[in-house]
Amino acid sequence: MAPGKDNMSESVSILTQRQLDKFIREYRIPQDLHTVLPSQDETIYPFRRGKFPFYTRVCNFANYRVPFSRFLIRVLQFFRVHISQVNPFGLGRISHFEISCRAQDRRPDLNDFRYFYEFITARDWYTFAHRKGIPPPSSDKRSNMKNWKDNFFWLDDRCLPEDMKWRFKDQSMSFELGEDFVFDKDLARALIEHKSPIRPLHEHFLLLGRLCFSWSQGDRDWPVIHRKSDRAIMSLRDALKVPSFAVFDFDVEDQGEDEFPLMKQVAPSSQEIRPVVSQDISIQAAVEATSSVPTPIKDTAGSSGSQAGKKSILDDVDSDPEIRSLDDALEYRPSSGPLKSKGIMHEIDPQALVRKRKAESVQ
Repeated sequence: MAPGKDNMSESVSILTQRQLDKFIREYRIPQDLHTVLPSQDETIYPFRRGKFPFYTRVCNFANYRVPFSRFLIRVLQFFRVHISQVNPFGLGRISHFEISCRAQDRRPDLNDFRYFYEFITARDWYTFAHRKGIPPPSSDKRSNMKNWKDNFFWLDDRCLPEDMKWRFKDQSMSFELGEDFVFDKDLARALIEHKSPIRPLHEHFLLLGRLCFSWSQGDRDWPVIHRKSDRAIMSLRDALKVPSFAVFDFDVEDQGEDEFPLMKQVAPSSQEIRPVVSQDISIQAAVEATSSVPTPIKDTAGSSGSQAGKKSILDDVDSDPEIRSLDDALEYRPSSGPLKSKGIMHEIDPQALVRKRKAESVQ
């Protein structure tokens, strides 16, 4: 059976066990999430009970790791879509936005993400596209990618929240920005001014940007990015903008005994992996606790589908009062008029920012 190109129900995996084993080692997929190679006729949808299909491109293209970041999960829950339904281009834009915010010593903000990106369909999948008329926070020139729909394996769904549901095509796609929409204008300006390309990133970037929550080095070793030419330590913000990573040395520095261990600092931004369901509970309870097999339900609208450096970059995203709760965010009403964003487009001069970026010299 040939792998499907546009139809999720015809997409099968061509991964071999050897390739899967190598991938698990390289990206340190937790063993207790029990990776399983799909059979030759198993498709993405529907998937096994207690499992979900995990694309290899989530790691080697979109820069996410398992466990996932809490901000990624927050975005997916807001748009009421399963991670398996978002293509790697869309996931890569989320991760780039997240790491760019942390490079500014700021927490990633859901409303700022919505200001820059809109949620759209991509055949049987979904993705995020730059909003027209808004200066983009990234220079993403990638438009095509081979072999992502047919490279997946099964993973325990305990690394996802229990309320992550499957999005069905008859669900509303209305996530427009209402007239009362507010966001962090200072953060938006900084992201535009320090725009960087979306691309696969070295592990050091992901650790400093809190996209990775495991570390091949010791817990007292801090990732440091040195510029080869003069051994200067590069900030995450400046390093992201450098065209070629060949100019860097990726080193480690010992933390002092009085410093909080690296992994404990980044842990709060990690989505919790749910514990294994106890064997002594009822079978029905176990099914309800572990299943993520898509099941159509009636939402409130009546349609089938799911219900709705070393310091400041290490703050917990979920403690940020500027990020609205899911319930509050869903109360926004679509606006039929033009986009209004509290005057930011009048205050930001895109051409001036371009000239400023060209004047910067990052060696």
